[in-house]
Amino acid sequence: MARKHRVLIIGLDGATLDLITPWAQEGLLPNLARLMQTGRAGQLRSVQPVVSAGAWSTFMTGVNPGKHGVYDFVYRESGGYRLRPTTMRDISYPTMWKLLSEQGYRVGVINVPMTYPPEPVNGFLVSGLGTPNYKNFSYPSELSDIMLRRGYRVNRKMYYPENDPGGFLEDTFDLIAGLQANALWLMKNNEWDLFVVVFRDTDDVAHGFWHYMDESHPQYIPNSPYRDAILRLYQQLDQYVGQLVQAAGKNTTVFVLSDHGFGPLYKDVFLNEWLRQQGYLIPAHIPTEHNILNRLGLTRSNISRTLRRLHLTKLEFWIKDLLGDKIDVLPRVEWPDFHTGIDWHRTRAYSYGYQGQIFINLEGREPNGIVQPGKEYETLLEELTQKLKAMRDPEDGRPVVDTIYYGRQLYHGPAQQFAPDLVLVMRNLAYITRLGFELGNQPGEIFAPSRVGETGGHRINGVLIAAGPGINAKAQQTQPSPWLGDITPTILHLLDASIPTWIDGRVLTDWLAPEIAARPIKYQAEDHPHIVPQEAQMSSQEEQELLERLSNLGYL
Repeated sequence: MARKHRVLIIGLDGATLDLITPWAQEGLLPNLARLMQTGRAGQLRSVQPVVSAGAWSTFMTGVNPGKHGVYDFVYRESGGYRLRPTTMRDISYPTMWKLLSEQGYRVGVINVPMTYPPEPVNGFLVSGLGTPNYKNFSYPSELSDIMLRRGYRVNRKMYYPENDPGGFLEDTFDLIAGLQANALWLMKNNEWDLFVVVFRDTDDVAHGFWHYMDESHPQYIPNSPYRDAILRLYQQLDQYVGQLVQAAGKNTTVFVLSDHGFGPLYKDVFLNEWLRQQGYLIPAHIPTEHNILNRLGLTRSNISRTLRRLHLTKLEFWIKDLLGDKIDVLPRVEWPDFHTGIDWHRTRAYSYGYQGQIFINLEGREPNGIVQPGKEYETLLEELTQKLKAMRDPEDGRPVVDTIYYGRQLYHGPAQQFAPDLVLVMRNLAYITRLGFELGNQPGEIFAPSRVGETGGHRINGVLIAAGPGINAKAQQTQPSPWLGDITPTILHLLDASIPTWIDGRVLTDWLAPEIAARPIKYQAEDHPHIVPQEAQMSSQEEQELLERLSNLGYL
């Protein structure tokens, strides 16, 4: 039986106080304003690199990426250089809802990124970003068919506004309406102690529409009909927050949070091209047939995009299932695939992923590693650091890199071996890398506007708003700003559940009501869980679908 006190978590992917605070003060977001006035609000620090895959994984486990093992939406396969999409199977520590389920609590989870394939819980789970189309996306499995009949959509139909920003917004509002309707239905028709729902579209729309709102952006368009697109989305979600809070009831403590913040994005940085020019990366010879097919436009990405424009999505997936592995005859995209586009026997350093990650081709770790551990490795890291700090954008002559972290500074745990060796923060994340374009057909280009039309990008500080009977609204901030990893232990303590000692986050006692903050924390000594091997767990078709979707969303 569900307990009297409950917790509701509403995720707004990429939401930022830079927008919420002024809009709430102007009366444009009344429900969020009410939660802020009756509860607490502050920044919520994300992870490095500031990528949703690693951020949501930290949120749901309470541990740093060096433990849960997720740094980006893709990872390098063991024994090779092919990049595989990250899924729930690659998260090597238990989620908060798994921990609660094991202690007899009832949970409901819907649309949290990185939760495919859905794991068994004491309640229900509907997987989020990273879910292939036309696959089971729920636990229990029969819930998938019920939700589809109720009009639920797993994925959006349109990606970044390819000459149709109006259609993109229409698709967005339709998608979130279906999510809200089903979240309310699940909330009202199931017993639960913890209910979690995430709306990703605050991220998607901010990526594509920031320049319509930001007058200081180089791509700002005056008097655009889309000037208020981001505000309109926040206002719609504000209404949904109010509905969810009301449906949850007065005995529910509410958390509204984001995995990271947001701000303007100006340029992509092609780090692999920089590494090539500096002599650290050596490109491989690309077969002639690959170049011929590219010139003809016969790539899997182009064919998929054409079929989607013609509203033939089901035909697209039918063709892919029919061809199976034979589809690899066609190039995936116009540029060489990562694992074939680099001469790994002569490359010392390489980059992949979102924001700015560099890996050393280390002997004993990479399959064709040529850099010796120890002195050679350390010397190379220092050499790269100094050269990267000197890198300037020729357009304005200013340095590009703000901060460079060594991976060992950021992460600890058994999965640290999979971490990037260097993590770059460039122009406060107004400059970023993304996988794919670095090996493209314009050698010599290091800086360019986003090739997928993004004008907004991630920031390290997200949002945490909390209200309800479990929150101390009058307390002064006495502890450091909350971190994403603090959410899991805080929820466990609020519900009077035990907390494994391997959790990295702390209980946010200064946010909690006095009687809850004073309650002894139930730590439970446990060995760290078994690390899940990072190997492909999906069919080739499913992998290609996820990689294409991540590319369409701008992450690859």
